[in-house]
Amino acid sequence: MIKTKYFVILFLVMIMLPILTVFSYLFTPSTEIWSHLVDNLLLTYLLNTAFIVFWVASLTGLIGVTCAWLVTIYNFPGKDLFKWLLVLPIAIPAYVSAFIYAGLIEPSGIFFSAVEQFFGMGADLYNFIDMRNIYGVIFILTICLYPYVYLLCYSSFNQQSYCVFEVGRSMGLTNTGCFLKIGLPLARPAIIAGLSFVIMETLAEYGTVDYYGVSTFTTGIFRAWFAFGDENSALHLASILLTFVFIILILEKYSRGSSQYSHTSQIIRKTKQYDLFGLKSVFAFSWCFLIIFLSSIIPIVQLLAWFVDTYSYIFEDSYLELIWNTTWIAAVSALLIVIISLYFCYLDRSLKDIITNFSIKILSLGYSIPGVVIAIGIMTPIAFIDDLQFDLTGGEPFFYISGSFVALILAYLIRFSTISLKTNESGLNKIKDNIDLTARTFGMSKFSIIKKIHVPMMKVTIITSLILVFVDVVKELPATLIMRPFNFNTLAVNIYELASAEQLSYIASPALTLIIISLIPVIILIRKTVNNV
Repeated sequence: MIKTKYFVILFLVMIMLPILTVFSYLFTPSTEIWSHLVDNLLLTYLLNTAFIVFWVASLTGLIGVTCAWLVTIYNFPGKDLFKWLLVLPIAIPAYVSAFIYAGLIEPSGIFFSAVEQFFGMGADLYNFIDMRNIYGVIFILTICLYPYVYLLCYSSFNQQSYCVFEVGRSMGLTNTGCFLKIGLPLARPAIIAGLSFVIMETLAEYGTVDYYGVSTFTTGIFRAWFAFGDENSALHLASILLTFVFIILILEKYSRGSSQYSHTSQIIRKTKQYDLFGLKSVFAFSWCFLIIFLSSIIPIVQLLAWFVDTYSYIFEDSYLELIWNTTWIAAVSALLIVIISLYFCYLDRSLKDIITNFSIKILSLGYSIPGVVIAIGIMTPIAFIDDLQFDLTGGEPFFYISGSFVALILAYLIRFSTISLKTNESGLNKIKDNIDLTARTFGMSKFSIIKKIHVPMMKVTIITSLILVFVDVVKELPATLIMRPFNFNTLAVNIYELASAEQLSYIASPALTLIIISLIPVIILIRKTVNNV
């Protein structure tokens, strides 16, 4: 028992260290570069970030809620297809969509080619439309992140009882009135949770804002560290960004207060669906199709068009190396994360003490922290450890942690443990405590109970957890870009480097591979959320 608690405390310190390191720089003395940032750029970072977050949250809320309500309550042409196609954009990383939309009006883009071929005005289109600005960032993040709101609202609307709406209609409410006065209030927790995910993903986004030339906190952190070479200023910015994230988490937790958002009817009947005709049917179809067209169809068609021109890229040795690098680092990271999170979930279940419970909550914060902040927070204590062992060994350290796979996997562990923890917790909750107690009476150790009882009973849950973590590691850009060892590239990094070099047509092969891999959790989400509701 004591050894287990020491292990938990040691692991807790390891997880907390990067977060505390970042927060500590809120109170460190300022440097000359930091003074320059405060005087000239900090307000720009703050205003741009707030402007993007506000509009992305507003637009994703509008799209997610309306689409979920339409496909849940009404019948119209294409409804059964739309309800799962609306989830697909979550498989396309935002930075990939950003590169694609920027390339649409380039000479190799399908928009440029079509306008030039039919109207001879390709150059005019190129000069007229400019995606690389703050409004382009808002557009890209909106069409990529709205599924977070859509999925949760779809599930919430489907679980609302038909009886509640019948009571509303008996009091003279129209369908719109039922939506505004009954459906929305009951779905408020789902909407808030979805918007919280959207806001945190928006704050963490780097590839899109960097490529579109918009100054935000994430780009500011990168520039301060790598362009100015000032880690103090980078950590100052990271500490401010992390403070915003924690404020959002606190507001999300207490936003509902003591209000109740559940119906009290004892009769639960599935929500009745109404047929739409005429202009209303056309509007519902057009709205859902427009969202899918902008978020999924255009990006995939453009990637396929580029792939036809650059398919030879997949036969290069470097491409195969990219796939191997991406696969093994994601597989090893996912396996370690799932094993550690499963062990912690079991400890929380069996020990039920304050230290373990606190460790679980700290570990659960990782997904809400931007990858760039985690990377910066890890690099500073790791650099200190490397310097310390350099001094102690007389210039011959045992192993440099900086720029190693150990540091990279640690960043993934902090960032993505939340996904595995939540998935494994749900699986463990389905196993009765009596089974554990019976196993202990036979003298089985904790490890044996996990190996011989929990793992076989949670096989599906563990596989799901492995897949979800694997895919998130594959798509991660900021943490990989900062923490990766020298000359180690993944698909995400390669896509970013090709786009930065303006070789947009060559991103087709790695981007399509990334999207295909990312479709796996989307299929899982569709099966669990859409088809089973």
